[in-house]
Amino acid sequence: MKTRSQKAGFIGGTGGALDARLETPVDTPLAYAIASHCFTCSKDTITVFRISRLLAANGIAVLRFDFTGLGNSAGDFAASSFTTDVADVQAAADFLRDNYAAPTLLIGHSLGGTAMLEAAMAIESVKGVVTIASPSQPAHVLHHFGPALPLLEQGIAASIQVAGRDYQIEPAFVEDLRRYDMRERLALLNKPVLIFRVLNDPLVDEANADEIKAWTSGPSTIITLDKADHLLSNKDDAAFVADQIVAWFEDVI
Repeated sequence: MKTRSQKAGFIGGTGGALDARLETPVDTPLAYAIASHCFTCSKDTITVFRISRLLAANGIAVLRFDFTGLGNSAGDFAASSFTTDVADVQAAADFLRDNYAAPTLLIGHSLGGTAMLEAAMAIESVKGVVTIASPSQPAHVLHHFGPALPLLEQGIAASIQVAGRDYQIEPAFVEDLRRYDMRERLALLNKPVLIFRVLNDPLVDEANADEIKAWTSGPSTIITLDKADHLLSNKDDAAFVADQIVAWFEDVI
């Protein structure tokens, strides 16, 4: 199926302009979805980029966007948090509802998937959530913080390095991550969840997928990727994930 990509934008949960792309089939979409990227990544990271386009080729329109302060979105990343990420997802849902159709599917990679689980509870139109190599708890990303973490815990702003880039972090970022107990939160999520776990993933081990499945109150399914890496760098892995999402979502709706 032919697809098209169009530039989009909307006001995020903290009031800044967020940059987005809407991937759509040429014909009327079967459904609308939102895709969110990993910690410190962007909407153009290959994981979200490829899967969004593959889903559009299968009739599902996907809005992928940059979280506050990342990619081409406005705002200060240092002042963002897991809570603002969730607010950005809710703002994306409002944008789709007001301009196209309310989203029925949320898809998130790594920490973006954890944010989608939280956001799904507040977005009534959502019928299913997909997580890809996602941590069960937001605080999992603190492993990136290294020697900056003790400083942040003392209330001192610090810089962390992820994939060779430096990011300024405020102490409130750590406090916000730790205030979420997803074991309690996911007990309130009575919606289907499709969970992709990557074996031998050095960033998010497979036990996280087991916890998400155990904690959600709705039906959940785990699919194991035994040869993929965290970013699904191999195109075949991304294609497999997209095919599985399409098949699963057909049953959900």
